[in-house]
Amino acid sequence: MQDPEPEIAFYRAVEDLFASLRGAPHVLSPRDFQLLRTWWREGVSFVAVTAGLEEVFARHRERGETDPVVSLSYCRHAVRRHARRIAEMRVGAGGEAPADESPGGLDRLADRVRSRAAGLAGDRPAVAEVVLRVAERLELARTEVPPELLDAHLWALETAMLRDCWRALDGEDRRAIEGRVETAAAASAASDEARRRSVRALRDRELRLLLDLPRLELGG
Repeated sequence: MQDPEPEIAFYRAVEDLFASLRGAPHVLSPRDFQLLRTWWREGVSFVAVTAGLEEVFARHRERGETDPVVSLSYCRHAVRRHARRIAEMRVGAGGEAPADESPGGLDRLADRVRSRAAGLAGDRPAVAEVVLRVAERLELARTEVPPELLDAHLWALETAMLRDCWRALDGEDRRAIEGRVETAAAASAASDEARRRSVRALRDRELRLLLDLPRLELGG
């Protein structure tokens, strides 16, 4: 019998991603789980699902739509499109399996992230759960992500990690970071748009320092 663990991890990762993009807890419907089973059996990669969902949610925000995306099925066409693109790229690369050519490697990176999740579990369990899910997605990327897409995948994963860690922080930690960021931003002479970008960058930096989060990059 085929080991069900990778399939269950795939379902969990997609459900977590969907909830993260919605910005609220969400349980997938039986219809959505049927779609997930189809994707799994057809070999649709997690990176294709990630790209498809992020595209749909980004377009949803750009159009200013207020009704939330409540079904995974709403994203199915975008996922299929990205799955075809990834398959074409793999064929163009000679059908080679993803290779871990960096001395650091995805395995080592996943181990570092998993270790950090263990370190956070005592004082910040909600944040630890976020970081642990990142480690699981890194392990999936070992076989799911073509080498030419790995950097983009890690960037998207790191962006989601910082966003979800921020949401998981308690109020006291968030207020402390916001106070430091506001002080630094107020001293800036940049334009309003540049200041908004700076606030996000400053917040991410403070969040990394507080939680001692590793950067999601290979090598070193």
